Amino acid sequence: MMNWLPDLRLFKSILAGFLSLTVALLILFNLNAIISFSGSYPTLLKTIPSVSSITSTTVELPLATERCRQLLGADDVLVIVKTGATALRERLPVHFQTTLQCIPHYVVFSDMEEEFEGHHIHDVLSGVSAEMKKSAPEFTFYRDLHENQDRVAEFMRENATFQRKAWHLDKWKFLPAVERALQAKPDAKWFMFIEADAFLVWSNLLKWLAKLDWRRPYFLGQPVTMEGQLFAYGGAGWLLSRPAIQQMTHHMASRNGDYEYFTNKTSFGDLILGYVLEQAGVGLTGAWPLIQRETPSTMEYTKDLWCHPVVTFHHIDALEIKSIWDLEQEWIADAQGPLLHFDIFNHLIYPLLATKIVDWDNFSDGEEKALTPNESFEDCKLHCEEDVRCMQFRFTPKKCTMSHSITLGWKADRSIGSISGWMMERITQVKASVRCEKEKWI
Repeated sequence: MMNWLPDLRLFKSILAGFLSLTVALLILFNLNAIISFSGSYPTLLKTIPSVSSITSTTVELPLATERCRQLLGADDVLVIVKTGATALRERLPVHFQTTLQCIPHYVVFSDMEEEFEGHHIHDVLSGVSAEMKKSAPEFTFYRDLHENQDRVAEFMRENATFQRKAWHLDKWKFLPAVERALQAKPDAKWFMFIEADAFLVWSNLLKWLAKLDWRRPYFLGQPVTMEGQLFAYGGAGWLLSRPAIQQMTHHMASRNGDYEYFTNKTSFGDLILGYVLEQAGVGLTGAWPLIQRETPSTMEYTKDLWCHPVVTFHHIDALEIKSIWDLEQEWIADAQGPLLHFDIFNHLIYPLLATKIVDWDNFSDGEEKALTPNESFEDCKLHCEEDVRCMQFRFTPKKCTMSHSITLGWKADRSIGSISGWMMERITQVKASVRCEKEKWI
């Protein structure tokens, strides 16, 4: 889902898929990075391995890994990772080395059957009718993939349009992925679907599911509405109980042709899935902020968020995944409660905030103040100080924008002249006042 939400924050979230490496390097302080805030954007004084080096070598697994493999309820869940042949080489290795080490039952669905790093990747589109594969324009790319499967990596380097074609083909995966998931583990009580650029906090998912009745037809995700249709935003992940899938597959049994036609004329796979489930009598239950579409760095941290556990992040790269996974393993080792959004903020975001970072966008998007050419960052800071609820601000020439929420953000292009600041004393006071005596589940 890329270009249909008017929400500025979604636009920024989607851009994170392309720009998050910089932020990931900042977040990875638990890999012995030393951060310096000296009036410019955060600088790493120790070298951190690149994404390619992390994803191509074996990482040292924390001692808690054995414990995370023995979490209660794990045998009742099938995790489905949805990806594509043009993306999996970049995105899957870190999952194999982190979260999937803990998950006993998972399956990877793609648009091409292959073996990758000792794992079988399933072609989830193999069951689409021959007629539709011949007539639907997206399957031209599908045929090209299969005819040149030994050259996929080479083609990706040579032809950026492959990414767009892969995205258009992706809408066809949603309905078959649900049907194939039930076939893969018919005794599972829960089916958790994630994209390959998402992170799943496995221990939190199991704690959450223990509070729900799997015998009910649950469809859980982050709600989005488009063209009058309510559905779960696909990139954030979505969760189905076994009765929900059974109800859907029974409904589709005599209507496969109709739904293939519907998919052919509809642009977005998650909308298609939401529509079919609704027609099958399975409504969506909103699960934000457990299931949500942000990264730790693009999240708006407010009092409404602190005490909620986190189950998914989206548009997150290998370094960020490793960072959050390490934190989760510490949580499991210490037998602590669920990992909350506050814990993510406290351990991964707060240490990176500063009174001033040059060439940085912290996504302040609240009240705007026009500035004269002679007014500076310090004048913008004064405006924020005057508002007792202001937590951060962003200065650009002739404009000051303030926000009541807290967001880290990412590096900005130097030509923009963006300087970000945080009211550190206020933020520290807010952080110290947080009391999560009982976590807030959905």
